Amino acid sequence: MYYFYFKLFNNIKSEHEVNELAKLELESLFGKVKYIYNFIDTINGFPINKFINNEIRLQDYITHELPYGKIQGFFGIKENLPDINKLIKRLAYIREIYLITKREFLSENYIENNLPKEQYKKTYHLFLNEEFVCIRFITYQYYFEKSEYISKLSRNEDEINKNIDILFNYIISNIYRIPSAETLSIGKRLEDYFAIREENSLYLTHYFHPYKGKFHPKMIKALLNYIYPKNNGVILDNFAGSGTLLVEAILMELDSIGIEINPLSVLMSNVKCNSLSINLSELKEIIEFYFNQIDNILYKFNTKQEFLNFTQNNNLNYENIKERAIILKEKFNKIFQKDENLIFNILICKEYLKLISNKDIKDFLLLSLSGAISDIYRRTSQKDFIEVFKNRTYDLYLRLYLFKKLNNIFKINLGKSITYEYDTRKLNEIIDKNNIDGIITSPPYSTALDYIKNDIIQIEMLELTNSIEKLEEAMIGNPKINYNKKNLWNSYEKDSSIKIKSKLGYNIINYLISNNKNKEGLRIYKFYQDMENTIKQMFKVLKKDKKCVIIIGNNHYLINDKIFEVQNDEVITELALKTGFIIDKIIKRELEKTSSGYIREESILIFKK
Repeated sequence: MYYFYFKLFNNIKSEHEVNELAKLELESLFGKVKYIYNFIDTINGFPINKFINNEIRLQDYITHELPYGKIQGFFGIKENLPDINKLIKRLAYIREIYLITKREFLSENYIENNLPKEQYKKTYHLFLNEEFVCIRFITYQYYFEKSEYISKLSRNEDEINKNIDILFNYIISNIYRIPSAETLSIGKRLEDYFAIREENSLYLTHYFHPYKGKFHPKMIKALLNYIYPKNNGVILDNFAGSGTLLVEAILMELDSIGIEINPLSVLMSNVKCNSLSINLSELKEIIEFYFNQIDNILYKFNTKQEFLNFTQNNNLNYENIKERAIILKEKFNKIFQKDENLIFNILICKEYLKLISNKDIKDFLLLSLSGAISDIYRRTSQKDFIEVFKNRTYDLYLRLYLFKKLNNIFKINLGKSITYEYDTRKLNEIIDKNNIDGIITSPPYSTALDYIKNDIIQIEMLELTNSIEKLEEAMIGNPKINYNKKNLWNSYEKDSSIKIKSKLGYNIINYLISNNKNKEGLRIYKFYQDMENTIKQMFKVLKKDKKCVIIIGNNHYLINDKIFEVQNDEVITELALKTGFIIDKIIKRELEKTSSGYIREESILIFKK
């Protein structure tokens, strides 16, 4: 028999994550488990009591940084040994795994072949007595989340190397260390940050670019473990956003496809995934060369003739840059009025990227440039633009260096990912029928968030689209767009009961319009039409018996001094059922912060084809 004790993270934010998501993913990957309400209750039981003594003191490791809440972990028994490496790589809510069995059932050959020596006292360590063996495993998710502190506090490769060693030692060798107070501002060490009960969601490439309405990585990882626990497959997110699902999928060694209509989101998703495989020596060399050239260009700008000669010799179109600068300055004058040369500097940086032949590195620098523009216009930095751009680029490079160093230990065989700039209502034009092993996506919450508002300046300055207006109009659920009201109204009056296959959706729209919420009613009418088409496309590309997850929230409007709830979750469910899906599971999740539209919770709708 093999006895397993699973310890939850101590930074889980709500009980539902344990009852629903943590148990869901664990039983999908491992099998049936029971709750551990308090690990103190378990340490006197067999076989864990074999290691509760003053020599080994397994109880000290188990009770180190225990989770809050009613449930602290899970317990399970197996007759045959499961794929432990898979559990370590993929589990999202489990921080530690304790495996206990008789020594005769865990041979030295198994340990040697399945537990690499380079991972000893990094991701696992052994406890032995005469009869039993216990192995304590640390999941990769723990190291990914804690690596965010390394990224924040490390200024170069040498500091990353040093701090990675501190990270590995912290949870294995330094569990007795007393951390400093959270309020301490001077003298705090890296270990003190590790002890903070905080859930980092911007680790590694998740940090690469600001984005409104990001997925919660832990939740997405757990859902992916539930809907597709197998080792090989293709996962789809047809509202890819900033690429959170895609990054998590490739870290779990699965292939993934993203669909996005926003070109900046496409760039984000592809860079976040592809850059994890970039040759770092080549990347660093090109970064240094690129910024040397940028410095030369801007230095020569003071002498116009010398600058013209330089740009001509390097095939840079100065006249085009000059014309674009005038147009953009007029358009964004209020934002960039304090620095007359700022727009010109941005355009020079963008133009010079054309001379870089490696597409992945070019896109990496382009995304960094977009992030630097965002930092400047959101006033998160008072520094010179080129300095902001350099600092951001080197920061992103160090995150890739950090991952490479971690992966020298983890040996993750990264999955492949690609995100297409395309319309999710036309999925079948780009993905073959019955080709997808699982879908996890989050469409706009009807008309709650303006997903493109913060991206317009970068999209325009970097020429990522020919028409912002057409892009905005094409985006599903955009709350700021004034659709062709005459045509939409005519469509609604003529055959809305036919075009909306949800009786509830039809009633919601009628109620809004009858209460003088015409604009809101028509937008939701358009949203439900678009979602019906999208769900049909999702059904076509998904394989039979596979699962699809749609995460959606409900809007709220004030009508006659009362809050009216737009039940998007029930409408989407009705549309999915009429498309041919069956309900697998529905999870309600409370949100920590309210957002536009007064959305206080979201529904995780899980369907099966």
